[in-house]
Amino acid sequence: MAASEPASAALRCEAQINEALANMSIPQSDVKSIKVARQGKGAKSATNYSWDAWVRLNSCNGYVMVHMTRTCHVQQVYTTGDCKVDGMPRY
Repeated sequence: MAASEPASAALRCEAQINEALANMSIPQSDVKSIKVARQGKGAKSATNYSWDAWVRLNSCNGYVMVHMTRTCHVQQVYTTGDCKVDGMPRY
């Protein structure tokens, strides 16, 4: 898993990201790369933040986005670009 945060931060949410992809029937063989970024929120961003996983697939041009709380609870999964997954919103 590639990450824009230290490896330990990305690995912290790895199981939840993989579970979200599996729940949407996205095979690991279709995953080209995963980048995890911490998103700060407001003046207290040191303690008030979330994680976004940008999942690049081999089968499309765009991303599957996995938005999580700071404790890695998946809140939303959606696609961008020309990626389309049944049952998943696309923005």
